[in-house]
Amino acid sequence: MRAPPVNGRALLFGLAGLSLAAAVAVGPVLDTLAAADDIALARDRLARVQGAAAAPPVPAPLSAPDEAGLVLAFRARLDALAAGRAVLVDGAGLQPDPARPTLPRLSASLRGTAEGLHGLVQALETESPLVVPEAAELSVERPADPEIGRPTVMRLNLTVRGVILPPPPAKETP
Repeated sequence: MRAPPVNGRALLFGLAGLSLAAAVAVGPVLDTLAAADDIALARDRLARVQGAAAAPPVPAPLSAPDEAGLVLAFRARLDALAAGRAVLVDGAGLQPDPARPTLPRLSASLRGTAEGLHGLVQALETESPLVVPEAAELSVERPADPEIGRPTVMRLNLTVRGVILPPPPAKETP
């Protein structure tokens, strides 16, 4: 194989130098593009955090330090909501859940008009303390009587979850 002429060597060295310069220049360009992607992700994260911070606070769930307190809080909440509506609370109780001991089921039996029961359930789901129904069975307790102007009385058997708060950590005294 014959060596390239002197002019060819200079051309090869020039191309090699140009390739090296291009390779060195591409590194910072790629770093800049990666930094631009990181900035875009950070801006997206910031926008989500700002949106979450601007949202109204989520109401606290119905909770108590023990089962008896939870039943009393649930019954008091139902009685307070029923007072302003055509609803009667027949009873409230607790059904422990061994799979989720800190989230026992609370049950209640209520009677009232469809409008009164609807308003009560809506208030449970939207006002503090938050109570989210897990199951609800609605049935007719007594049909309406248009001759005497008596409305339909409905029965609502409601099952919700409550939260048993963990005991506060014991303070260690030195």
